[in-house]
Amino acid sequence: MINKIYFTFLLIFSLSLLGDPYAPLNFPSYNPFTLKFIHFDNRTLGNYRETNHLSVSVENSSFAVIENINKDQLTLDGETTKTSINYARKLSDILTLNVSLPIYSFSRGFLDSPIEQWHDLLGLSHGSRVDLPKSQINFEILSGSNKERIHDSDIGIGDIQISTKLNFYSKNRSNLYFITSLEIPTGSKKKYFGNDEFDGLIAFNLKNHLKDNLVINSVFGVSIINQNHNFILRERNTSYFSKVLLSWKPQYFLSRKAINPLIYKINFEVFEPKIKSEFKALGDEYYVFGLGATFEFAKNKYFNFGFSEDLKVNSSADFSFVFGFEIKI
Repeated sequence: MINKIYFTFLLIFSLSLLGDPYAPLNFPSYNPFTLKFIHFDNRTLGNYRETNHLSVSVENSSFAVIENINKDQLTLDGETTKTSINYARKLSDILTLNVSLPIYSFSRGFLDSPIEQWHDLLGLSHGSRVDLPKSQINFEILSGSNKERIHDSDIGIGDIQISTKLNFYSKNRSNLYFITSLEIPTGSKKKYFGNDEFDGLIAFNLKNHLKDNLVINSVFGVSIINQNHNFILRERNTSYFSKVLLSWKPQYFLSRKAINPLIYKINFEVFEPKIKSEFKALGDEYYVFGLGATFEFAKNKYFNFGFSEDLKVNSSADFSFVFGFEIKI
């Protein structure tokens, strides 16, 4: 199994990649019951060099949560994978269009044992993993006689997201962008890949390009959700989020010029929940800390990789990893 996984990584990463190497990585910020709502995609922050740009990325999240409130119970046990096909087009010097088609899947996964070893290495809590069997899929909410459950592996397309990014202020090496996104209801509500509603978001992005190739993206925005309550979960009208995203390529080591093929990526993201719930994993704020890098293996050819942890353990994915490639079309 390990050999097959390793071969897959080599196959993907050997493709020729072109794009903005300083674009922040996008880590998952959802769980199986909230991925149907609109989420901000960090890829819209990239300033792509080419007029037409295509990227493919994979985000895998592992969940292991059990919560009990009175007689109600929430179980999140399994993995979700999001494969995104993203198209960007530079419409003018100040306006960019981005279109993203997500493909979701639910599965038993294979990360339970590696994640426990990772937690042991860093002295992190296993959370509810110690109480759950390995390699199962069971996403379930029990509230009285009502039940919502995902217990079979499945795959399907989600809601298509169309975004625009307008650069309306520039000074020195700082730029201020206004970002809008609209999510088209193309995903199946029955399979939890969509919510049959048009959702949107607006955000402001301040980008600072500092010395020694350090790029800092600061983001504040709000998601606007069309309420369509079911019998257990209630959506919020709005949901706020903020992010600080660093991309850094050190050029000096001990005051000497150094050859460095890596651009290091650090994410710190805070999200208000998109639904109202007494379950902390659904209704509490959550914090995502991500580490990754973009590796230049040839001139203007890159691949991306990284992993993230939820600092509150029970609010979003307990562990996730991402990888992807970008091509000019």
